[in-house]
Amino acid sequence: MMDRRLFWNGILLCLPAVALTIGGGYFLYDKVPELAENEHRRVIAEYRIVAENLKEGEVEPGKVMVETTKRPRSARKMKPGRWDFEPAANGMRVWYAQGNKSIATIVPIIDEFDFTTPFYAVGGLFMLLFVGMTYFGVNYFWKFARERDDFLAATAHDLTTPLVGLRHSIGRNTEDAKFLNERMIRLVENIKDFLRLGGKRRNPDMTEFNIVDSFDEAYRIFREDYREFLNGNDIAKTFIGGDCTQMKVMADETMTIQILWNLLGNDLKYAIPYGGVEVRFVRTEKSVKVEFADEGQGMTARQMRKAFDRYYRAKTALASGKGGFGIGLCTAREFARAMGGDLTVRANSPKGCVFTLTLPSRQS
Repeated sequence: MMDRRLFWNGILLCLPAVALTIGGGYFLYDKVPELAENEHRRVIAEYRIVAENLKEGEVEPGKVMVETTKRPRSARKMKPGRWDFEPAANGMRVWYAQGNKSIATIVPIIDEFDFTTPFYAVGGLFMLLFVGMTYFGVNYFWKFARERDDFLAATAHDLTTPLVGLRHSIGRNTEDAKFLNERMIRLVENIKDFLRLGGKRRNPDMTEFNIVDSFDEAYRIFREDYREFLNGNDIAKTFIGGDCTQMKVMADETMTIQILWNLLGNDLKYAIPYGGVEVRFVRTEKSVKVEFADEGQGMTARQMRKAFDRYYRAKTALASGKGGFGIGLCTAREFARAMGGDLTVRANSPKGCVFTLTLPSRQS
C-alpha cells in the first residue's frame, strides 16, 4: 500500500497540470471563439467602410462599377441602403444598394486571421505535453521514493541477520563473532556500492566457488537456533548428481550467501517450529540446485504466486507476529536472476514448501 504522505505529495505535484488543463480548456472553449468572432467583425467593419464610401461617392470613379438597374444576385435581396460583399475573380466585390440599382467596387481581400486552428492545435499540444511531463515527473518521484524505501528496507533486512547472529555469538565464540563482523563489513561495502551507483545494485562479481561451502558459512549464523529445534542436530543435507565437492557454481558469492540467509531465516521463522527441514544439493549438466524442503504450514497457490512480490507477506506470516518487510524473497530472487539463475517455490509432499535456488555452473 502506498504511503499516505507520498500519495498526497504526488497529488500536489499534479496540481499545476490540473490548473493548466482547466485554465487552458476554459480559454480554448470560451475565449478562442470570442477572438474569432471579433476578428470576423473587424473584417466586416472594414468592408462596411468601403460600402459607406460608395454611398458618399468617395471611391475613385475608375474603381466604381457601371451602375445597373439589374442588381447582382445578392444585391437583389437587399433593400435600398443595404450593402453586402462576396468574393470575385480579382478580389472582393462590395455592393451598395441605391433605389432600384446598386453600385459596386472591387477591393483587395482583407485577411482574416484564423484564431481557431492554431490555438486549438498549439494549445492542445502544449497541454498534452505539460500533462505528459507531469505524469512522468510524478511517476519518477514515486519510483524514486519507492526505491529509497526499498533501499532502506533492504539495508535493514540485510544487516538484521548478521546482527542477530553476532548477538548470539557475543560471550560464546569469539571466532564466530569475528566471522560475523567481517560479513557485516562486506554488507556495508555493498551499501556503499549501491549509493555510488545512484541507487542501483552493482553487477554480480561472477566467480567459481563451491555452494556447499557458502551454505555452511550462511548456516553458521543460524546453527544454534536450528539445533534447539532439532534436538542438537543440524539440518540434513543430501547430495544428488555428485558429492559435496562437485557442487560448484558460477555466481557472486556474497549475493549467494545473502540468498541463503533469506531462505534459512524464513525456514527458521515459519517452518522449523512445525517440522524438519532438508536441504538438497542437485547437480545437473548446466546448473546446481539447492532445494530447501520444509514441513511447515505450507502456502496456497495464490500465496506461492505472490511470494516473490515486493512487500508481500502471507496472512500466516502476519498472524505469526514475526517481523519482516516482505522484501527478503523478492531481493533473493532478484539476486538469483541477476546471476543467471532463479529462485522458485512449489508445494512439498505431504505438507510444506520447497524453495529452489538454481545457479549456473561453469559448463553453462
